[in-house]
Amino acid sequence: MQLANFRKIKIIYMINTIKSSILKKRNLVFLLPLSIYGIWILIIYLYGVNIPILDQWKVPGKQIESFFNNQLSFTLLYSQHNESRKLIPNLIFVILAAILKEWNVKAEMIIGLLFAFLMSVIIYFLLLLTNKSFYKNIFLLTIYELLLLSPSSFSRWLRGITIHRLIPDACLIVNALIFRLNINQNLKIYLYSFFCIVAQYSFSGGIVTWFVSLIFIVFNNKLSLKEKFKSLCLFIGFFAISTICYFINYVQPSSHTKPSEIVKSSWQDIISYFSAFLGNILGEAYELDILIGLILLISFTLLLILNFKFLKEEIIVWFAIGFYTIALGIINTITRLPMSNSANSHAIRVDYITHLVYLPLSIIVIILYLLDYKNKNNQMFKNLSFYSLGIITAFYISKNYPTKILHELQEWQYNYNYSKSCIQLVNIYQKNDCIMLVLPSVEPKYSLNLNLVITKFKNLNQLNVVKPGIVKDIKIYSQGEWGYIDSIQEDQNGFFNISGWAKLQTRVADSVILAYPNESNALIVVDILSIGQVRQDISKFYGLKYQNSGWSGYVDLKSKIPNFNKSYIQGYAFDAKQNIFYPLKSSHS
Repeated sequence: MQLANFRKIKIIYMINTIKSSILKKRNLVFLLPLSIYGIWILIIYLYGVNIPILDQWKVPGKQIESFFNNQLSFTLLYSQHNESRKLIPNLIFVILAAILKEWNVKAEMIIGLLFAFLMSVIIYFLLLLTNKSFYKNIFLLTIYELLLLSPSSFSRWLRGITIHRLIPDACLIVNALIFRLNINQNLKIYLYSFFCIVAQYSFSGGIVTWFVSLIFIVFNNKLSLKEKFKSLCLFIGFFAISTICYFINYVQPSSHTKPSEIVKSSWQDIISYFSAFLGNILGEAYELDILIGLILLISFTLLLILNFKFLKEEIIVWFAIGFYTIALGIINTITRLPMSNSANSHAIRVDYITHLVYLPLSIIVIILYLLDYKNKNNQMFKNLSFYSLGIITAFYISKNYPTKILHELQEWQYNYNYSKSCIQLVNIYQKNDCIMLVLPSVEPKYSLNLNLVITKFKNLNQLNVVKPGIVKDIKIYSQGEWGYIDSIQEDQNGFFNISGWAKLQTRVADSVILAYPNESNALIVVDILSIGQVRQDISKFYGLKYQNSGWSGYVDLKSKIPNFNKSYIQGYAFDAKQNIFYPLKSSHS
């Protein structure tokens, strides 16, 4: 009897051990998608620069400045920017600034990443309601995250304003989850409408969520025609009220063309632009994007046609999610094609990549679901199809990981550290082309905004909202070796080619300051130079992190320094995080 009990206990122990082992393996598998977010937190920490860029100076810059001036109003939060009313993102940015007591752009980057993580959780819940296979769902979740957080879109995640584009996407997938829940239909309509309103008042493209969410009502097979009609009337009523409020006092942006101008474009241009938009998931060249876009569109359309009579709830959700990307492509083609040209097509802008994930994801999910449903008795065929698709997908995603990505991240960081330095030194020396790096001239209107940036930064500095803020007093830290002015050579035009290297205690300098002492021995800045040139000799001596510590520039020293002599010029490595000057040595001193 005791032996039988012992054997029974031993069997139970073995079963529990196996279960525990399986759970541990599952936990380990979860580390794959989670590690992607860990990598991106590290990228933001290492390469993110705490400086507003592009439209951030206007929105949420204006709202944050007004908040700290105690002048913030609902009208300002709700105000139009381009075609959008960014009420929800503005609230998030202002609340974050209020908590931190400063405008911290890197904190906004982290908030965007956390929001993307929450979207991944919702996607995983949708996958659980579609597939029973744990490993298949992890495989699909990993695909989603690799596409959403692809290195080709790194500049999208190294800005503080990413969240306004993520919110409409999140609202759509939340509505997809609501569609699958077994709750009261009227409650569903209220929830659909609420999240559509949130999407609409986050970004102009959010209006698309209203049209896509109609699918969840029309194709709800549990409803009678009468119930569907009532639900549609209620939903359309909410849409009408929300849209009327949205377009009150709406003004067509002067820098944007009217949507009606699409009629001037040829069908070939329209199809090419639309296909390039859908295929820009790789961030590749225009021609390749057109091909990828056509493949995705044809695949999605064929799946819909061939399975239209087979539309179960499990795949209605994914057809709706895939159609979301297509609907955004239609809107973008109508509104942006007239503004584009062959040299600068809006279709392949990195801004849109976060919206494009959902078409390829829906295609893969639907294919795997159909293979699983239609081939239940052919396990070998299912496994072969699954692994083949996995190999193809892995190859597809690998295109997003060019070897030059590290170089591009470094270049991004050096450019914006350089621009940050110039903005913080604006009271000492104003270098306009350097400051304008925070407003890349992708559109002519940005060249008119230099004064906006300078004025905004000075106002925020007075409010102590940006840190470390504008340099008031030159602080020089003399101890240690921070770099050299290696060469000062005059060219035939009287300009001087100056070069050298500069570092800080743990990284390369943010910029190099050239200056000279006047008669009162006060330091007069004559130029600010960028950094980032390769210096193998310095990396061998000080370490690999200083490999890009080189700098050079052409400077008209004779016109800037009275009675110029090479011995007058002094160089400083500048730390934009602390506003400290570190003196460089020179053989000409």
